[in-house]
Amino acid sequence: MLITLLLLVCLSPHAWAQHEMHDMSASAHINTMPANDAALAAAPGSLMLHFESEMRLVKLALKAPEYGFIDIGFRYQPVPDVHFMQSLPTLAAANYYSVEWAAFNANEELIKGIFYFSFGDNARPPSYYLDQMHHPGPIMSPDYRLL
Repeated sequence: MLITLLLLVCLSPHAWAQHEMHDMSASAHINTMPANDAALAAAPGSLMLHFESEMRLVKLALKAPEYGFIDIGFRYQPVPDVHFMQSLPTLAAANYYSVEWAAFNANEELIKGIFYFSFGDNARPPSYYLDQMHHPGPIMSPDYRLL
């Protein structure tokens, strides 16, 4: 029964659509600045998201592994738009930064995504660090029925 449930969830078109949007490589519906996996010479002064259709941007968060979430002053505006700009504070050196976003489309469906960038003289694309990260195996939970 558990296997059937897992197959239904994995084969659901909604599960695949969210994964593709998170991956950003399969999505032609959004352009970002900086571009995903960009290694810039200097820190960007702002973030830009451009969608093909109007969206209500409800989340825009910047994070660095060394510092956690960074307050960028994003405030939700209930007006739908296709273009969003957010000024950034002065950013400290870090291996890479991630930008998490979420928006509602015209059908009130939540769409989320993430993109990465790095900057500096010796900046490497964020994929260099992300590919090296160790992903832990499945978490085993005890079967309390055996107790």
